[in-house]
Amino acid sequence: MRVAIIGAGNNAAGHAKSLDAIEEVQIVGITDPATDRAEGLVAEVGGKAYDDHRAMLEAEKPDAVWICSPCFLHARQTIDSAEAGAHVMCEKPMALSLEDCDRMIATARDAGTKIMVDQSTRFMPALVEMKNILDSGRCGDFVKSWSIRESYHVIKNEANWRLDFDKSGGIPFEWEVHEIDFVRSIGGQVTDVYARTAFSRAEAPTFLDHFSAILTFANGGYGNLEASQSQTLPSSGRGFSGTEGSVVATGRDTLKIKTAKMDAPEEITVGIDRASRARGAAPRARDARSIPNSQFIEAILNDSPSPVPGEEGRINVAIAAAIVESGRTGSVVQL
Repeated sequence: MRVAIIGAGNNAAGHAKSLDAIEEVQIVGITDPATDRAEGLVAEVGGKAYDDHRAMLEAEKPDAVWICSPCFLHARQTIDSAEAGAHVMCEKPMALSLEDCDRMIATARDAGTKIMVDQSTRFMPALVEMKNILDSGRCGDFVKSWSIRESYHVIKNEANWRLDFDKSGGIPFEWEVHEIDFVRSIGGQVTDVYARTAFSRAEAPTFLDHFSAILTFANGGYGNLEASQSQTLPSSGRGFSGTEGSVVATGRDTLKIKTAKMDAPEEITVGIDRASRARGAAPRARDARSIPNSQFIEAILNDSPSPVPGEEGRINVAIAAAIVESGRTGSVVQL
């Protein structure tokens, strides 16, 4: 399978190395406006360097494209790739508006190509096992799912677009879309959102860098998101509570569980092979990028459904947009 990569930053490099290890994949092109970065990555994994994605699509005619560029470029590059006949793995967030998501989905459908959105928390062993525990009923009926992700993020010069709300969407889109996906993967369909937001960076007064949000689930219970990219004392965690117990992720492949009937918490270690089998991943999958990448390659080769289709990415964009809108208006936003 001929694969091209749009973008040559850190995310692209991680994907490129993961793809290079997949037997069925040949990397044929890497594009980045900073051609030296594209050339440096080509030197590691092969292919040809380009400074324009359209030129690469025309010259290489890839079967699939990995889009690892800044958020505001995802929609245009996905549409261009699908129109060129390529399947698309798009980094999160899928796009910065629902209108763009709809255009991406429609273009891929008309072209007969697949879209996968790289919502990588779905493939983390501990979080896969957490959902299994919830579904088993061991902790009783669902009450809430939650995520805390707070730290101080230093913006590097080459990524200063992150502080531009129009290009990144602030942290609800660019950062917390992973946590939105996790919280709703546990709780289910979201019916409404209430949020409070803050803009605290003096050097970027339009950058939304703090928020707290409550998500209401259609089947009962709620989700809670606490997020900041400007908190100097970091804190983080993910978990859920049920009527008879709670589970907290303590690492990528470790959990802590305590039910009302237990005297002490139990530590659970989940092997990545066990978690990847739960999601149908290939035995070769060994890290957070390899699992989704391998699954998407297999979906293309077998003409099976995308593991995280555009419609799923769109839901997360809708929730991120609702967080921004609720923070702006102070009102509950219905979905």
